[in-house]
Amino acid sequence: MAQWFKKLIFLRRNRDPIQSRLDAVLRPLHYEKCMGDRRYVGLLMDRSHPVFLKETDLAPADVLFCAVADDNLVHGLISYGSSGEYVHVAVYTGVGRVVEAVQEGVVESSLDEVIDRYPYVAVCRCPGTGSSGIPGLADKVVEFCQRHVKTKTPYNGIGALKSPALELRELRYQRKHYICSDHVPRSKPKDAFFCSELVIEAFIYGGYIPEGQMHPAGYSPSALSEDAIFNLQGFLGCPEMAEHILRHDPYLSGGISCR
Repeated sequence: MAQWFKKLIFLRRNRDPIQSRLDAVLRPLHYEKCMGDRRYVGLLMDRSHPVFLKETDLAPADVLFCAVADDNLVHGLISYGSSGEYVHVAVYTGVGRVVEAVQEGVVESSLDEVIDRYPYVAVCRCPGTGSSGIPGLADKVVEFCQRHVKTKTPYNGIGALKSPALELRELRYQRKHYICSDHVPRSKPKDAFFCSELVIEAFIYGGYIPEGQMHPAGYSPSALSEDAIFNLQGFLGCPEMAEHILRHDPYLSGGISCR
C-alpha cells in the first residue's frame, strides 16, 4: 500500500507556497497558515543548525517533534491532513524514556525506539523549565505523563482526525476578528488523548499554559510547533539528514521548504 502512495502524488503534501486561488482552495490550512504569518517563503530561521544532540543533552520535559517519512503511508496521510512536517510529538521523561500517545493509548517507550521510527526528531524545550522559570514545572509535566501511562489512558483517535478542521476554523476566526476565539475551561478531566493533546495537557497541568488559553483538541503536532511555546534545542537522528532538515524543517525553513 505504501508503494501505491508513492504514485499518488495528489495525496502527498505540497510544501511550496500558494500559487493561485485554486491552490488556496485545495490547500486551505496551508493558505491560512501563510496568511496568518505562521509560514514564511524560503526563510532559513537559524543558519547555525542543524545541531545533532546526544541523549545526555536532553532534559526531562523536553518535547520531541517527529518528522514525516515521505514513503510511509500513515505519516503521509497525517502530514497531508494537518499540512505539516511533524506527524507525532512526545515528551522525554528522562533516563532514555519517552511518554507518548499512540494507537495503543498513552505508553512509555525508549528514546531509541522513537528515534528509529522517524527520519529525524526535533528536540524542543519549554522556557518555563529553566532555572528562572516555573519551579517544579518539569517534574509536574513528567508526573502527569507517567500517571497516564499507569492508568493506561486510551488514544483519542476521533480527536486526532478532527484537530486539523478545528485548527482551520480557529485560523479563519483569527484572520477575520484579529483575536483568538474564547476557550472555555473544561468541567471535567480528559479521559483520552492524541499525541499533541497529551503534551499540551501536561504543560497545562504544570502551570505553564493557563487553563482555557489553548484548545488542546485543535492542535496537530505541526500546529503545536508553530505556536512558539517551545524553543528548538537541536535534532536526533542520522546526521545524513542534515540537508533535508535545512530544507524542510519548520524551525529552520519557516514552514515552507527552501529550494
